Amino acid sequence: MRQAAISFRSKRLTLDGVLSTPEQSNGDPAAVLVCHSHPTLGGSMSDPVVMAICQAADGAGMATLRFNFRGVGESEGKFTNGEEEGHDVKAALDTLRKWPGIDGDRVAIAGYSLGAAIILDDLKRLKRAQAIALVAPTVASLRNPKFVGDKRPKLVVAGQNDKVAPSLELQRELDAVRQPVKFAEMLGADHSMKGHEAEIGRLVSEFMGDALR
Repeated sequence: MRQAAISFRSKRLTLDGVLSTPEQSNGDPAAVLVCHSHPTLGGSMSDPVVMAICQAADGAGMATLRFNFRGVGESEGKFTNGEEEGHDVKAALDTLRKWPGIDGDRVAIAGYSLGAAIILDDLKRLKRAQAIALVAPTVASLRNPKFVGDKRPKLVVAGQNDKVAPSLELQRELDAVRQPVKFAEMLGADHSMKGHEAEIGRLVSEFMGDALR
């Protein structure tokens, strides 16, 4: 990947991120914003799941932006456990859409664990994202009426042995979600998704590639 460290503003804070662009593309590439898991569990933009999604997207000819929420890594501010991080996601999405050489009309968003929950809590701010991929979201976050009725392409990835975001419960919630929605279960995976990162990256990149054609 061709990667560049960048910074951008979220309200009064400066956040750090890494923008990747494919080596070759026909015209301006589509792009994916990737949001990391909870920092108290080691989540950051260098999380293995985040990295796997970015690497697979790059291999599929898409640009990516991964970033640290406020108070994580070199990002300014204090982490607020989801209360204010929606502003960070919106700022990152706006930054990616306006980046030179990116097709701002073909941008999608992906989140892992807390990152997925923050996306779901703030869907009203993320209307310019063309597709949504959620890895191990909480059951409660899927009950958001705005997500249930959202008409964009959606992908939910769950771990078979995930006790934080139980696969069966997530599947039940998706029964009420407006199509198109896809579900994928990682056999033997718990919430960490350890050992399943490459498969998740492949699933998300294939889904995004189809959605952003």
